[in-house]
Amino acid sequence: MGAKETCMKIASIVWTIDPNGEKRFLIRHNRPFDGYDDEWTILFGNVDEGEKSKLAAIREVGEEYGIFDISSVNNLDYSLEYKDKDRATVIHFFSMRVESIDIPIQLNNESIGYDWMTLEKAIASMRYDDESIALTKVG
Repeated sequence: MGAKETCMKIASIVWTIDPNGEKRFLIRHNRPFDGYDDEWTILFGNVDEGEKSKLAAIREVGEEYGIFDISSVNNLDYSLEYKDKDRATVIHFFSMRVESIDIPIQLNNESIGYDWMTLEKAIASMRYDDESIALTKVG
């Protein structure tokens, strides 16, 4: 049996500047799934076959948050690679700015809540270091 293809994923960090001029990050509260507990996290998703990572990141923000009005999309030049069983996975991180903290959010069924967190609160809420590192790269 040959090695499986590399699985490509994206991570999207949605952010804005609040009315007080402070940077805020949209952090979602995941519903428990596949034996995992609920957790606060940034958005992760799969890259479909033939899809560009940047477009996958934009698509996932629409599917999971209901956000389609994005001011800017930036590749954070940060990625994570790991191997699970016999399959390698690569995650590319992107940031997406929206114009207002008041943008309507329509969560899909994978989430049970969200919060616009400061950088400090977002980092403290992350379970994994790679998410915290990525948050600090948003400019």
